[in-house]
Amino acid sequence: MTVNQIVQSRQQQRLGELARGQQARPHVNPYGAPGMSLNHAGDYRKIVPVDESAANQVRQIAFEHMKNGYGVSNGEDVSGAIRSYTLSLPPEERLSASWTLNEMFHSEAQRLAGFVRQHNPGWSWGTPFDTSILDSYRQGIDVTA
Repeated sequence: MTVNQIVQSRQQQRLGELARGQQARPHVNPYGAPGMSLNHAGDYRKIVPVDESAANQVRQIAFEHMKNGYGVSNGEDVSGAIRSYTLSLPPEERLSASWTLNEMFHSEAQRLAGFVRQHNPGWSWGTPFDTSILDSYRQGIDVTA
């Protein structure tokens, strides 16, 4: 048997189990982060309590993206931080915690963009600006309120 035949055989076996509703093991999303449980996921897109150190870490990463890359980055650092934290949680809590931290990251990035635009109204993502203006920025505080 070739490797392709083995893979196809296993896929067919798994599809048969799913069709019969006889899952011997929980479904694992092959495209998601390892250890994420999709069983009874429901609406995982909800804000849930997360550890304050994890929240501060993703906010700090957003700040570093703004200071070092003018708001642009490949995202590997924030993905790694979120993955590291969520893998410390029970599988059924990971999706919502990941969603929450991702939302916190994007919210902080938007706050930073607003702060930069107060000092440089024509600024857009990735465009260089005087990063010394970030010295007076306070993490997580909405400066427009």
